[in-house]
Amino acid sequence: MSQIRRRKRYFIKPGFQSRLTAIFILIVIIVANIVGALVYGISIEKLETKLVVESKLPIDTSQLGQALLPGVVVAELISILIVAFICIFVTHTIAGPVYRMERVARNIGEGDLTNFIKLRPKDELKDLADAMNDMTMGLRNKVTSLREASERLLGALDRAKAAGKVDNEIVEAAKAIESTCKAFVLEKDASESQGAPAAA
Repeated sequence: MSQIRRRKRYFIKPGFQSRLTAIFILIVIIVANIVGALVYGISIEKLETKLVVESKLPIDTSQLGQALLPGVVVAELISILIVAFICIFVTHTIAGPVYRMERVARNIGEGDLTNFIKLRPKDELKDLADAMNDMTMGLRNKVTSLREASERLLGALDRAKAAGKVDNEIVEAAKAIESTCKAFVLEKDASESQGAPAAA
């Protein structure tokens, strides 16, 4: 089994990752605004009480608000940037497996049962990948059994046909079943497996 290489790009499914990042950023903006408003409201009230009322300093309360507001806004912007940066790294641990699962599912749909989902140690969705791999293995086993049964059936039909006991239509139907079973790819070519592209 070839070793899984380190991912070279972080935007594997840009649309999916962008939407997920936008959702996280929206959540952070909402939370940051609520926290910022609470901090601003509590701080301005306490500062007014301490500086203006108790210390009797000649400070206008609007100046206090103007002094605090930039700090709150900068803190919110920094938190949004940090979350966006983290999201790029986090979403690729989900997007990578989704990309590989889509590719393997397409191959299975085309009858290629040689591909299995290989995930990196820190990737998410391992349970789903394992379930898909089990599904692929189950399909391979069933197709193998069907192939063997169709070969036995064709052998028996050929013998019965030679004895003149079988209609051609039955033989043709059995051959159609066999050709459908043979359409599934159960073993990779040595040349294909060597030249296979690395996972994204």
